[in-house]
Amino acid sequence: MRFYYPAALLAFLGACASLTQEECLNADWRAIGYNDGVRGRLESYVSRHFDACGKVGITPDVQAWQAGRAQGLPLYCTPANAYSIGRAGNDLSPVCPASQQNSLFQNWDWGKEYYLITQEISHLEDEDRAIRKRIATEFSTPPLTPEQTVVLAGLNNRIRWINDEVFRLEQRRRRYASAPI
Repeated sequence: MRFYYPAALLAFLGACASLTQEECLNADWRAIGYNDGVRGRLESYVSRHFDACGKVGITPDVQAWQAGRAQGLPLYCTPANAYSIGRAGNDLSPVCPASQQNSLFQNWDWGKEYYLITQEISHLEDEDRAIRKRIATEFSTPPLTPEQTVVLAGLNNRIRWINDEVFRLEQRRRRYASAPI
């Protein structure tokens, strides 16, 4: 099984209150658990609700929360959702039954590939813009020196390569544009 949890993300999430004071005071613990299940939150996530609601003297109803979470998890544990999670560049939470892992990871991998290709295209497009800006600022006033002409030719070659690469990646990305379900 593969689950990825960037340390910075976990530290950031740990610093956030899970619920506001008003949410704690008016809590429907079954609904909160359901929403946490739909989001793929671990069973230990309820401790964040204890921390947040303890500040206003409220103790979460763990049984209602667990029942709601159990109802929400099946909506998280779908191939289509796994694809969406991967496509957004996020990691799957290890909350789904082992019997579903192969299908979920196949769909997550498919979505993650779409995300990674999109990131690569974005970086190339950023590089293209930077090169074009450099050309506009450094090579806009003729006459160019022989050295500038060589550099400009190299930059234009790089732009052509970037355009070809972006085209190739866009073709490849089409393959991953929807879940393989």
